[in-house]
Amino acid sequence: MRYDALLCDADNTIFDFTKAEENAFSAACAHMGMEATKALLARYSEINAALWKQLEQGTITQAVLRVQRFAQFLSETGHPGSAQEMADCYADALSRQDVLLPGALDAMRRWSARVPVVIVTNGISRIQHGRMDRSEIRHLICGMIVSEEVGVAKPDPRMIELGMQKAGVADRRRVLMLGDSLSSDMAAAANAQVDGCWYNPNGAANDRGLPIAYEVRSLDEVDAILQGKEGQA
Repeated sequence: MRYDALLCDADNTIFDFTKAEENAFSAACAHMGMEATKALLARYSEINAALWKQLEQGTITQAVLRVQRFAQFLSETGHPGSAQEMADCYADALSRQDVLLPGALDAMRRWSARVPVVIVTNGISRIQHGRMDRSEIRHLICGMIVSEEVGVAKPDPRMIELGMQKAGVADRRRVLMLGDSLSSDMAAAANAQVDGCWYNPNGAANDRGLPIAYEVRSLDEVDAILQGKEGQA
């Protein structure tokens, strides 16, 4: 085997976060007496993404992010409801969303039969554990590193290092980090000096100029990389 451990992002790498977000947002809006239109979801997603970028940069905490995204959303829409109430409803609904991306379950079965797999996620503990506890992949991983629990977030290399500890692997050359995000997953891999595998199904450009060992369009391509049968980029 080329690698002794696989560190794997959760959202939009294994879990279908786009669908999960849509479902949870609809539930939160219904609770607040609002109609969850596509336009409102799009605007919420923009607000949420911008705040997560701030988290990656270390300029905001997850405790603030959790409520601030809804405070900003409600302010823009002119809705008089409580941001905390909407945040709580959203988190509860999202924690029950365990939809996997197509092919992810089979891929996880194959990977975990070869090497320890650790989920490394910039997530909220309650949500990530709620989803994982319901998921078919819960018995296929040997652990999960959640940013809220450890006090740092990708691209901080400590997220990778904690994942390595969980997998029981000390040699950085023997660890692969798989994820869909350049700014968190691939940047974290680069910062920790481990090989990164960018899951890029839509063929986006590497506009950050990050050093990436591998780029894949399908999760099926990861098998050959783990075994050392795929050339590096």
